[in-house]
Amino acid sequence: MKPGNRLIARSNPRFGVKRLQATGNSYLSETAFYRFLLAVLLLRLLLAAWIPVTSDEAYFFLWGNNPDYGFYDHTPMVGWWLTVFLSISDALWWLRLPAVVLPVVIAWGIYRLLKFRFPQVSVIAALAFLFAPVNIINVLITTDTPLIAFSFLSVLFFYRAMHGKFHYRDVILSGLFLGLAFFSKYFAVILGISYALYILFLQRNKKGLISLGLIFTLVLPFAALNLYWNYNHCGNNILFNVVNRVTAPVNIGKGLALYLLMLVYLYSPIVIYALVRQAKSNWKNIKETEYADFIRFFSFLAVVPLFLFTLLLLKKVIGLHWIFSFYPFAFIALAGFLSLKQWKRTYYFMLGFSSVHVLIIIIVLLYPLKLFSLNPGITKSIVFAKYHAEAMQKLKPYQVDYAFATSSYALSAVASYYSDRYFMVFGEGSFHARQDDTITDYRKLDGENILIFSPNGESFKYNLRYFSRTEIKTIRIHGLEYKILLGKGFNYGLYRKNILSSVNKKYYRVPEWLPVGQCEFKQKYGFK
Repeated sequence: MKPGNRLIARSNPRFGVKRLQATGNSYLSETAFYRFLLAVLLLRLLLAAWIPVTSDEAYFFLWGNNPDYGFYDHTPMVGWWLTVFLSISDALWWLRLPAVVLPVVIAWGIYRLLKFRFPQVSVIAALAFLFAPVNIINVLITTDTPLIAFSFLSVLFFYRAMHGKFHYRDVILSGLFLGLAFFSKYFAVILGISYALYILFLQRNKKGLISLGLIFTLVLPFAALNLYWNYNHCGNNILFNVVNRVTAPVNIGKGLALYLLMLVYLYSPIVIYALVRQAKSNWKNIKETEYADFIRFFSFLAVVPLFLFTLLLLKKVIGLHWIFSFYPFAFIALAGFLSLKQWKRTYYFMLGFSSVHVLIIIIVLLYPLKLFSLNPGITKSIVFAKYHAEAMQKLKPYQVDYAFATSSYALSAVASYYSDRYFMVFGEGSFHARQDDTITDYRKLDGENILIFSPNGESFKYNLRYFSRTEIKTIRIHGLEYKILLGKGFNYGLYRKNILSSVNKKYYRVPEWLPVGQCEFKQKYGFK
């Protein structure tokens, strides 16, 4: 390693083990670190209150308003969290509060992990993580929020069990948090596989094998409850994640290129360059210290998921958010690889890069019409979200005589959040976000009136046939035109024949290998 970050062994009576400590004082003081934490927290709160709700968030709010032990797309944890928060308030900044606080807490956790091992870079490494664009501007509450939280906690206790004084309490807590991470999102399986590979290659002893067995035993009840929900709900989670969303062919070359660009974006060109140039020499020096286990552990949990995602490129394009729950471990491991000079460069790069992101968000929110004048679709989405009160006022005269709908889950979810009325999804929709199939019962709407709201009315030509009488009107929201279709006398029989039967064939086609006991959609609409 470079001389500026030389390691020496020192006794740490608090943990009863030797720790390795970089010589020299921290580049930034602890006081400065906590001031930065507070500043970032306030900035994120401001963004959380200012940025309009996204379609995914609004969709998860529907979960919170309709609590269950499972939902169409994913395991239910974020829905449970939102049920609690919605019972207090539906203010957007409040519902986003767990996502707002989480990166700040993890940055503090990174600092505490490095403080007694690499004090010279502990503050700057934690701040480099905190100042990464995804941790500055991403204030959205999604399924990734509880996944990141529980994964981080599980890993901390797993490390204590493997490399501290062995205690079953740590193993039990690691297993329980892994189970909660699984109940947040299926990506927790990647973390479980990483644990198994770590034991197999680096900790293949009695302690490691017992710990792995106990952790997976503790995860089993969570997995069993999820399987039970799928058994009673058409196998929806499995159909969505394994069948329906992986039918499109994948361009492996393009997917790999995007994946590599994504890694550069997340970790910065400085980190990638430093690792490629001198990782081998740095790793050789680390192996000669008593500190190798710590760096090896977090390096393993940062790299193995990235390798597994590379294998998944054969089937699916990797999304940026897939990496979020493993992202902190790289910054912990990098404390042993990067010199103080490289950390300074990374820190300032992240700070400047995030500032550009924040500036773009401010411009978008202040000047949407000017900025997106060449893209009417984006413009209308922004205007609808920003001036939702005006939009709901224009629809208010129809709320007594009409049920409300849109033709997409995204618009329906956002409109439902901003209104005191639920907007169902009229038409086939997509394989994404089909929770409306559970919420809406079209049998009960036979003969009723339905209002379909649309930014442009393109879907109306397919909707006219399902009503005995129709009328198309134009409403203006902040100077832009939107369309509404007023449909009277809804024809459920024809809708079932054309739309619901197609939905059944596309999204509820249960393969023979998947055991299913009940399927509400099929039973409700009389499909075999």
